[in-house]
Amino acid sequence: MTALLVSLLLTVCPTAPLQVERLPDLNVPRLGHSVFCVGGEVVAAGGHTTGFVPTQTAEYYRDGQWHLIETAYSHDHGGAAVMPSGQVLLFGGHEQALGIGQTFTLELYDPAAHSFKGYGCLERKRCFANTLLIDSGRIVISGNWYQDDCIELYDGSRQCKFVKPVTQHRSVPHIIRTASDNAIIFGSRDIHADDFDTIIVDRLRGEPFTVPLFRTWRPVCPLPGSHGSCFIGDEARGDYTSLIQVLRGDSLMAIAKVTGEDFSLLPTTSPIPMRSQWSRICWYAPVVVDRSRGRAYIVGYGENYPDDSGDHRFYVAAIDYQSTPAPVTLLYSEPVDSAGRWYPVLTDSGDLMVVGGILQQNNNYEAASTVFLLHVGIEKTMELQENRLPLWLWIAIASLLLLAAIIMTVILRRRRPAPSLLHHTDTGDNELMERICRYMDEQQPYLSSELKVQDVADALGSNRTYVSNCIKNTRGCSFTQFVNTYRVEYAQQLLRRHPGKKISEIWTASGFSSESSFFRAFKTVTGKTPKDWTAEK
Repeated sequence: MTALLVSLLLTVCPTAPLQVERLPDLNVPRLGHSVFCVGGEVVAAGGHTTGFVPTQTAEYYRDGQWHLIETAYSHDHGGAAVMPSGQVLLFGGHEQALGIGQTFTLELYDPAAHSFKGYGCLERKRCFANTLLIDSGRIVISGNWYQDDCIELYDGSRQCKFVKPVTQHRSVPHIIRTASDNAIIFGSRDIHADDFDTIIVDRLRGEPFTVPLFRTWRPVCPLPGSHGSCFIGDEARGDYTSLIQVLRGDSLMAIAKVTGEDFSLLPTTSPIPMRSQWSRICWYAPVVVDRSRGRAYIVGYGENYPDDSGDHRFYVAAIDYQSTPAPVTLLYSEPVDSAGRWYPVLTDSGDLMVVGGILQQNNNYEAASTVFLLHVGIEKTMELQENRLPLWLWIAIASLLLLAAIIMTVILRRRRPAPSLLHHTDTGDNELMERICRYMDEQQPYLSSELKVQDVADALGSNRTYVSNCIKNTRGCSFTQFVNTYRVEYAQQLLRRHPGKKISEIWTASGFSSESSFFRAFKTVTGKTPKDWTAEK
């Protein structure tokens, strides 16, 4: 009972008010534009304006106002990448109004001169693509819309270079660094915005692979044009780690950590909230990282915005990723009208700026001109203790929970049914199974060969009978078989990524207690021996 109370208290996400400042409006309402911070200035470039008409303009924010300048191309739903020189490469986008076609266009922005100039061309016409800077200035580009995709590189010349075809033609893919000269490309949607049944990860250098985590969690598509904002690693130390959002169904969100080519869930003190006291929260933006503070942000808005009856608040989930588990704080604003939804940019002050964007879901004809500054970086570190509920309220909640538990215990003892009637409902089984899977994904307890059903029950505040029966009822297998499935998937990752490892190292690292149990479980799960399975990859 004590473990259950502690578990309930720890899963409550602390909240805090979010100060939102409305800045001067853009000169041109815009959507499908690129937003970046360079030279201390936030720049909104290209896109389309009201009426779904491309605009060959950009504007930069300085001295409290937006300054309008011309671009060579509109880059409506194109992409952008800030280069080591401080210049910005813009590319692609729709060819015509109404989001029709794609373009080859390349363009350079010089922040010192506040000027744009046409520069060269892509290897392939593109829009709804994404990009990532690697090593000494090369830029990886991939993604497309109603047009075949491939992986290409910008290396400073006027013509981008074809690298290789892709195994899945994607729109707005994730591009994640895995080494100084390598990256992986993946996404959940194809070039027609249909979900993939199986998500395959392409390597810039190397063969494609699948990720066990994506069998139960799906990566959330970043918005077009977002570029490398999710990196939390340290290149100087050879640490290439990034954060992305992942979803399970429509009601559970988490943060996945990608270190090199290893995917796992980031342990957090509480789940990412999907509801506030006012409405459901719609998380729409990619992860934005402030590496100087060790904090990651995702931005959302209230349900049914901008309807009169909707929730007009900004929401920000702040994750202090350097702690284990990572504290999560839900920041909420007062209602804000006329706010557009577009990916936020991190300013030099550590705040988030939302510039223009979409006003109504699936309506590209009404672009926003409004600009809002979300003050998440006013304090250098967030004092979570100030954001948590007062101590007296925690004590009151704990006391009420304890009293309720005592009352329920007394009632159950007086009215205990016959043993044959003691079972979970289907709903209870599904809820418990979801908690079990989340625990397995996040904590990876299966890597211990000593794992027992009682260990899982204790961690979840349940009991061994409920956990064992839940697995049997929902998965049709024993606890050992269920755990071995995770171990085999982990072993497959090791075999794929470290082909030179000895088989004894593989089964030991995967949580098996003996070589024979490893071979038996591997054959049961995959239908093949490890040797045969590896030979086919």
